[in-house]
Amino acid sequence: MRSARVVLTLTALLSVAILAGCSKDKSSDDSQKIEELTKQVEALNKAIVIDADGNVRLATPTPVAIAEYKQYGFGLPVPSTVKVTAAGVTGKDASNDNGSVLASSGGTSLFLVWNKVSPPLTPQESVVGAFNVLQSLTQAKFEAMGAGQGLTVDNQPGAYGTFVTRDVRGTIDGVGVIGGWVCPNDKRSYAMTVTGKELEPVQQSFVYLTNGFRCEAGKTQTAPAATPTPTKTASPTATAKP
Repeated sequence: MRSARVVLTLTALLSVAILAGCSKDKSSDDSQKIEELTKQVEALNKAIVIDADGNVRLATPTPVAIAEYKQYGFGLPVPSTVKVTAAGVTGKDASNDNGSVLASSGGTSLFLVWNKVSPPLTPQESVVGAFNVLQSLTQAKFEAMGAGQGLTVDNQPGAYGTFVTRDVRGTIDGVGVIGGWVCPNDKRSYAMTVTGKELEPVQQSFVYLTNGFRCEAGKTQTAPAATPTPTKTASPTATAKP
């Protein structure tokens, strides 16, 4: 019965579109509308699975293949279809001592920076440094919204900060989250920034990337650490080391 209802519903949609087109004295875009609706119906058919007993369910989406970016010793999970671009911080090319990677997908962008200095930058200093670098590179006016500790990346303690950008009317038109931490295996300091137009996908991407990050590429973590939702209101005030 459920499968019959689905078929009848799709047929009714198609019939209504055809009748609506006829009522417009056979306008020139009738065939185009019918063609577009037919494509939508075909897409729906692919998303619907009818079991042998007649029950209807949505098809399981094809999972996105994830690859580990590990060119510079650390491990970063990214979709295999996403292009990751590396660049230097103090020079043209990235190296194991310092560098950055940039990637973008689904309306969010990732900017990861690492440095090896002695002593290492603290997580708070990495967050503030990344915040200042973003402002200088983009010439945008970022508004710091919150900062705190409690972030854990590959079982290492970290810090985080949040910020927004506003349009000329003062409306928020972009959000960002920055996380900072130090890896004990190579004493490198990291700052990960995730930005986008909407808060939810930015937070989801930040949680996914920080939970999946590995200080040593290929290493398995038995229990992924929880990443806090940044809500504490305070502006970062530390000064990053040069």
